[in-house]
Amino acid sequence: MQWDVIKAKNGEETLLLNGNSIYSRYRPREDAYKWIENEFDTTKECYLLIGLGLGYHLEKLAQLAKGKVVYIYYFEQEEKVLYTNRVQKKLAPNIYLVNRIADIKFDYSIQLLIPRVWIKALGIEHPLLPYLEDIKINQLTYQKSALLMDINFNSNILLRDFNPYPKFKKKQVALIASGPSLNETINWLKNNEDKIELFVVGSALKVLLANNIQPSAIVISDPKESIRKQLYNIKIQCPLFYLSTANHETIKQHKGNRHILCQYGFSDAEKLAADTGLPCVETGGSVSTVTFSLLEYLGFETIYLFGLDLGFKGKQTHAVHSTSGGEVQGNFDFDLRKIKSNNGDTIDTMSNLNTYLRWFKSKIQRSDVKVFNTAYNGAKIDNVPYINRQEFQQLIRNESL
Repeated sequence: MQWDVIKAKNGEETLLLNGNSIYSRYRPREDAYKWIENEFDTTKECYLLIGLGLGYHLEKLAQLAKGKVVYIYYFEQEEKVLYTNRVQKKLAPNIYLVNRIADIKFDYSIQLLIPRVWIKALGIEHPLLPYLEDIKINQLTYQKSALLMDINFNSNILLRDFNPYPKFKKKQVALIASGPSLNETINWLKNNEDKIELFVVGSALKVLLANNIQPSAIVISDPKESIRKQLYNIKIQCPLFYLSTANHETIKQHKGNRHILCQYGFSDAEKLAADTGLPCVETGGSVSTVTFSLLEYLGFETIYLFGLDLGFKGKQTHAVHSTSGGEVQGNFDFDLRKIKSNNGDTIDTMSNLNTYLRWFKSKIQRSDVKVFNTAYNGAKIDNVPYINRQEFQQLIRNESL
């Protein structure tokens, strides 16, 4: 890691890591202070700040913490030396510089603060990057939608969709997402409804219907108003499973039975689960990860992944007729990275898709469910073999006997 201290426009020192600015080149201390002020959660009892640098973020955090415990993670000894050589003042007894995160117990009482510049500056080869990237993406998603999630939750519980989940006769199921490979594999599902259940995420529902395929169930999770088009003017009666914080107006459009899904990590949903006897599911950040958790809970023995590309060739990111868009818009080169695909080549992915890929790898490693992938040009998921159409047909016939 390359650390360089340079002068900012206002005369203060600022810091470059691997050529990337950790602070402003104009007002480094002021801008670091503003970031902490905007992020600081007064309700927390403890704080963990990622990145020591020259100590500007630490200065403001120590002021606001008012004696509460503050951990500051530094990446390597050179970073710590940069700080200690410039700051002669002894740290307050509630401030701890640490180089190991594993020893810190994470719960609702601690706030994790990760300035996004550190993630960019570390580079994709740093072993801590996947961990920090996953946390930061989840933080940003929650911050953007926190108020909307609360509004949806309070409206959704008034629907009182607390009935026990339905039983499904078949023990094998297709998890149908809206990645571009679904264009090639959608026809595999035709005339196989007697052998396999079809669980479709909301963004892929109209892809199925355009191909005259009826799903066994629909799953939605997004709190945003934009997903209303997923169920707009849809008359089918199959069950709808929806995350407790999913968009309320979208849920009301459904004509069939509805079932609320409580999620870990959202305290109101965890309390609802305890009060109603409903389970909690791991969300993983996307509707596909939610659906996988649901299928595992429902007891399916075999899951076939359709349209779960988690990456793309060229700019095509979603299947035709998907309500999630079709192509990368604008210049996203800064966020692209290469990953292995099922065809042995590499494909592009982005940070959010890479986070979901890591979730699937971890989840499947801990699961007893048999999982197969049909996305030839999609991301390779550890311990999930790719199968072609002939192999799929053979497997569902054997499993259904």
